[in-house]
Amino acid sequence: MAKVIVDLVNDAKVLNADVVTLPRILILAALKDLGEDGATFRELKATLDMSDGTLFSNLKALKKMGYVKESKVEVEDKEMHSFSITREGKEMFYAVCSWFNELKE
Repeated sequence: MAKVIVDLVNDAKVLNADVVTLPRILILAALKDLGEDGATFRELKATLDMSDGTLFSNLKALKKMGYVKESKVEVEDKEMHSFSITREGKEMFYAVCSWFNELKE
């Protein structure tokens, strides 16, 4: 049992602890599922049922870490911001998922 715990702790060292929060994992999961096109802030808010403040601050943090990129898109003649997951974001998301799977076992 002790070896299992030591292995889990050692595996966790490769994770970015700043990503392992429920809102950030949910954002990365949603963006991963949406693919390269990503989603507007409004679409993410509706999908994830998060407050504006929670979504905005977590998108900002993920963007600063390089896991999310932001671009401007035009929707119905309005300029909006679109968010998509980066390659690094996908890699970190899969690393977090793998670590959680080890915890389940």
